[in-house]
Amino acid sequence: MRRSISLRGAAATALVFVTGGCTSVSSTIFPEPPASTAPASPISTLPSAGTSVFAPVNVAPGTQTGTPQGEVINGLRARLVTVQGALSNHNASISEIRQKAAAEGALYRISKSDAVASGAPPNAAKVDAARAALERFAVDSAALDGEVRAFAKGAADANRLMSEADAIRGGTDDDQKQLNTLRGEIGQTANQVDKLVNDLSTESALQGAFLAKERAALADLGAGAPGVAVLAQAVPATPAVLASPAFVTIKFDRPNMSYKDALSAAVTAALRRKPDTTFDVVGVVAPRSNPEDNLARTHEVAQMMTTLGVSATKVRLMTGISPAISTPEVRIYAR
Repeated sequence: MRRSISLRGAAATALVFVTGGCTSVSSTIFPEPPASTAPASPISTLPSAGTSVFAPVNVAPGTQTGTPQGEVINGLRARLVTVQGALSNHNASISEIRQKAAAEGALYRISKSDAVASGAPPNAAKVDAARAALERFAVDSAALDGEVRAFAKGAADANRLMSEADAIRGGTDDDQKQLNTLRGEIGQTANQVDKLVNDLSTESALQGAFLAKERAALADLGAGAPGVAVLAQAVPATPAVLASPAFVTIKFDRPNMSYKDALSAAVTAALRRKPDTTFDVVGVVAPRSNPEDNLARTHEVAQMMTTLGVSATKVRLMTGISPAISTPEVRIYAR
């Protein structure tokens, strides 16, 4: 059966910072450029670990003035010390995460090199070992992403303190002097945390891009190795599922298109946001389309996801019919 593939949807190649409890990442998948004829390097280059940490700004002690304004200023000062203490506690976590990521990344490079050198087709056990090593690195990468969120919260807390300090009016000359000093300390803290969030976000994004690239590379490497993950039988998709927005939509409407690298980036983004994410892979066709072709496309995409590090037990297959589409598509929902 000949298939033509094209991709539309939201940009999975960009790593986005998601706040709150949402487990779905909106992504657009774009077609990949033509495959390069240059051989892939068996040794991957790890992104460099960052060096940024939080250095708390010295907070000058205040004095009691006996005014309402003075009481508010003292309260803000105490809160600033608390915010700085909470952020300082994350320095040890960042250091540990970076050290573990460097170690796991080095082990992954060795495992991948062993798999590449194991022959053609490569040894399946060695490919699996490389994939397991990469997923251990992914755990550390997800932990770093969690630190980004912690410092982003600290930045929001510091900015909130500045807003409250700016709202103080009146008081004695001593109140105003202490307030000006405190505003300077809050501003220095906020600027430092904002920069740290940017540095950590860049570090996290580079790791995410590395993961997406290497998951796709292992999928190519594993394509020649024996052994295929067993996927569950497809079930009919409910109207509610078909009506909900998909995490990724792959449209099979153009010839000679590939979706592996873009799908890898999308899967990586979802797993970084929620490591235990499960996926619904739903093949959707127009009425009177061939159901066997639809099932084959659905299995093809789901199988690709398992080669990208998603456990087959976390993939649920569905098929559906929609009069709103004219070309077949496979939709992926993250839960």
